[in-house]
Amino acid sequence: MKNLMIAVAATVLFAAPTFGLACEYPERPTLPDGGTAPKEDMIAAQAAVKAFLAAVDEYLDCIEQEEKDAIAAMDNPDEETIKRRDELLSKRFDAANEEKFLFGEKWNQQVRAYNAQKSGQDSE
Repeated sequence: MKNLMIAVAATVLFAAPTFGLACEYPERPTLPDGGTAPKEDMIAAQAAVKAFLAAVDEYLDCIEQEEKDAIAAMDNPDEETIKRRDELLSKRFDAANEEKFLFGEKWNQQVRAYNAQKSGQDSE
């Protein structure tokens, strides 16, 4: 249930219109089925996974800078406004990092399935 809530929160945070903002959440690559995928597909997926994780880090840097710029552009923001904006930024960070973790776990499952498939073929 917790994973479902996290997925819903991530979807809401990342699928919402950006209102003209420059930071875009990267598209998650499709993972091959490790139980049946050839080595070439797994190697290509590994590169795509690394690129996705790096792109999420770039996204996090972007939203952090964007928030700093937005605060700097405000005319004397009150403490409550800054606190609310910081909380929202923290939620976006948490959701993106949770997404990275869950996606990494899915990738690791496919790697384990691929390794099991290869072990089975080697023993035949």
